[in-house]
Amino acid sequence: MNDQRLDIIEILIPLFYLGLIFSLAYFKKQKIASQENEGFFFIGLSYKLLFALFFGGYYFLYVKGGDSVAYWEGANVLSNLFFESPVNYVDCLFSNPSPELLGQHFNAVTGYPPGWLYRENEAWLVCKLISILSIITFKSYAAMSIIVCYFSFLGSWRLMELVGKMRKHARGNLIFAFIFIPSLCFWCAGLSKDTMVYIFVVYLLIRLFKIIAGEKIKLINLIQVLVCSYIIYHTRSFVLIAIAAAAIMAYGARITKRFESNSLAKVGFRFLYLSLGIFTVYIFFTSQIITNIMKEASVIQQDFINNEIYTGQKYEIGAIDVSPMGLISAFPSSAVFGIYRPFIQESLSPSLIFNGLESLLLIFLTFRFFVSFNILVKIQKIRKNEFLMFALIFVLIIGFISGLTSVLFGVLVRVRAIILPFIYLLLTVRGSKTPVEIPLVKDN
Repeated sequence: MNDQRLDIIEILIPLFYLGLIFSLAYFKKQKIASQENEGFFFIGLSYKLLFALFFGGYYFLYVKGGDSVAYWEGANVLSNLFFESPVNYVDCLFSNPSPELLGQHFNAVTGYPPGWLYRENEAWLVCKLISILSIITFKSYAAMSIIVCYFSFLGSWRLMELVGKMRKHARGNLIFAFIFIPSLCFWCAGLSKDTMVYIFVVYLLIRLFKIIAGEKIKLINLIQVLVCSYIIYHTRSFVLIAIAAAAIMAYGARITKRFESNSLAKVGFRFLYLSLGIFTVYIFFTSQIITNIMKEASVIQQDFINNEIYTGQKYEIGAIDVSPMGLISAFPSSAVFGIYRPFIQESLSPSLIFNGLESLLLIFLTFRFFVSFNILVKIQKIRKNEFLMFALIFVLIIGFISGLTSVLFGVLVRVRAIILPFIYLLLTVRGSKTPVEIPLVKDN
């Protein structure tokens, strides 16, 4: 009888949160959905939720383990710690993992987190974040997935509406890019580090683009930027570097618009803008952070290649030369790997099949972009628009780093998932005359 009651509770908790999410979404829709897009709001939410549950089913039923399950188990251990000792729970949240603290915080009653996860600061931070969800959902994996998926969807929708105001894309392309790309929904809507990174990236970009557009910086906005930046840096640091470099170029594109009527000033500023871009690339390739990332990646790469315990399809891109010239010479091939692979013949598995189909689509769109008769118009729009300039730099940096360091296709598709909307929008920018832009913020 007790087992039957437990089974019923395990079913009712996800259903309760599913109903709560749709209720909240009903009111949220009225605030963030434009009239032209509102018809896709609940369709998009349902679509992402299905992929989040599919993601969970893949790890529980097919993989029968994996990092998603490990994050859930780690969060549940923290939930146990909260109910046993809230003081120790708070102390654990704000301290780095160590062998000493492991014995102080955890015991046979709370259970112990997975060892590999506890030793990795980035992964343990993810557990800390989702432990709050474990507490309020009574450790329900499905309910936690539903909540995480909801925040992923809201961030995607808000960024889509913001970009839509620039009127550089057809509505269908915009909605598909942010809401319906299958592998993005699979890897960035369930219980995983990739989802947490994606959520904080989109919320950071929403705020950054409003600031670039001239929004008055308020304390609450600054706190949002700092919190998002902190979490991104401590979960996947190179993503924050890519955002910073791309944001600088985007701001330059924004300022250039102010000199359209003054040819001399426009040429001068473009020269300064180009010089700044070259300097930024130089700093990027010579920075200590990038050097450390590449050195660590070189070791991991060789481990992945030579160690038979790492399963899944692998690819080789050659030894990593961490010198500036070595990284620059590796840039073209690495970026192509990071953006377009795995190809369809390399993707015949449940977790990669969507990526193979998307690779075909991206190759087709790339070909169509470069053979179109109005390619110069499209390039000019990318160069002049702050979002598209951001997207170009962001895609190239993330594509380069993910292609160079991932080695396993299973790792590659997860790391680069966050750039898929930006790749798609770069390749589908309008070539014809576009409607008048709607200001992202009101003029001060």
